[in-house]
Amino acid sequence: MKTILSCILFFLLLSPVFAQVDSSRVISGSLQCFNSWPISGQTVVLTDTLNGEKLEQAVDSSGFFTFRNVPTGRTYQLSLKNSLPPIDTFRAVSVLDVVKMSHHILWIRPLEGIALNAADLNESFGVSTFDMVLVVRALQGKGEANSNIRRASILQGNGKVYSHNIIPNFTTSLWGLQFVYYIKGDVDGSGCP
Repeated sequence: MKTILSCILFFLLLSPVFAQVDSSRVISGSLQCFNSWPISGQTVVLTDTLNGEKLEQAVDSSGFFTFRNVPTGRTYQLSLKNSLPPIDTFRAVSVLDVVKMSHHILWIRPLEGIALNAADLNESFGVSTFDMVLVVRALQGKGEANSNIRRASILQGNGKVYSHNIIPNFTTSLWGLQFVYYIKGDVDGSGCP
């Protein structure tokens, strides 16, 4: 009887240790531009959306980051701590972007993935002639159109896109996420730093 009680007591004492090991996971990925160039020298922030706690991780020279011992059962948002350099509008947006958008609208060569997000300047969940007008006005130097040329980001991995860079109800390790920054209107990715 003493042996059974001591075994039960032993496992009860060890259960918090096992719970701590089981309740932590890894979130890892790369920070990059739309054209797959890594963005280094940044700090990626993982924020618990419920209590606001933040974990920070520096990005290595290849653009990779890894968060270890991330508590499970919570919802997190991924963001950057530091701002990226200002956008060089003349380098980012060109006539080639307008041509690619027109090809998409005419179904000659449809845009896919992040290029599709970059072409949707007014965020109407589709590319239309209105988006093309905004790009042309930005090329002409019209002030109000330049406000649409801004940075945006998308978090994706394992064939899934995470809306607003939010990882809902994190329960298992996520490896190989792509945290991608792009410029609205820059359909070919020429404006990446």
